[in-house]
Amino acid sequence: MPSSPRFLLLSCLILSKWNMRGLQANREELSLLVSQYDPTALCIQETVFHSNKTASFKKYAYYGIPAVETNGSLHGGVGMLVKNTTPHQQLHINTGLQAIALRVACHKTITICSIYLSPSTACNITELEDLICQLPPPIMLLGDFNAHSQQWGSHKRSSRGKIVEDFLLKCNLSLLNSGSPTYLHPAAASFSAIDLSITHPSLYLDFCWQTDSDLHCSDHYPIVITTDTPSPSFSKPTWKLHKADWAAFSHQAALELCTD
Repeated sequence: MPSSPRFLLLSCLILSKWNMRGLQANREELSLLVSQYDPTALCIQETVFHSNKTASFKKYAYYGIPAVETNGSLHGGVGMLVKNTTPHQQLHINTGLQAIALRVACHKTITICSIYLSPSTACNITELEDLICQLPPPIMLLGDFNAHSQQWGSHKRSSRGKIVEDFLLKCNLSLLNSGSPTYLHPAAASFSAIDLSITHPSLYLDFCWQTDSDLHCSDHYPIVITTDTPSPSFSKPTWKLHKADWAAFSHQAALELCTD
């Protein structure tokens, strides 16, 4: 069964994440979410997006890591959408994990990382620690970890869950999850929480965490993170060059500027 992408919207008013199980297949659902929440940024997992394809979205810049091809099939892939009007910069990270990170100007400058840990690929705490060391604080690590633990709402603790628990403790990170389920198993119709929103402690009280009530054609609920902290306004400067007094400018420049 093909996987579905997940979303996580990020805004200075709303931050959101979603495993959408295919960027192209669920593009309309993505557009509905963007229209509904108007996020500053959106983290996506399982984009199932090929390396030779590009994505374009109105009013948003897209950054992505392509899916992995195994036996002719694509698996995973992560991406991020950020408003064009929001100052941001992609970070170049050296990791074998499917992860992408950007510095984004919200109510404060935050490093946001969208990550997908496949259930079929081994993961260890060292890889997660190496990733965190490359991300300038404060950080938000948002994604599908495929990790079960009672600490964030699952009914059991898996080996991956134990790794993530140790990772949170060792790196002094906080978890925004409220304990609500984030995943509906399509075959067993059972709920679990495997999508995690991890943050630096300094950001923990800034945001409120919740899941959207609609799966939006995925088996993962979109996660919405909001803050009441007002965001600074950013506007691009403009100049009316045709109204400039270039003769006066040249004269003043000749008086005040020298060859040195």
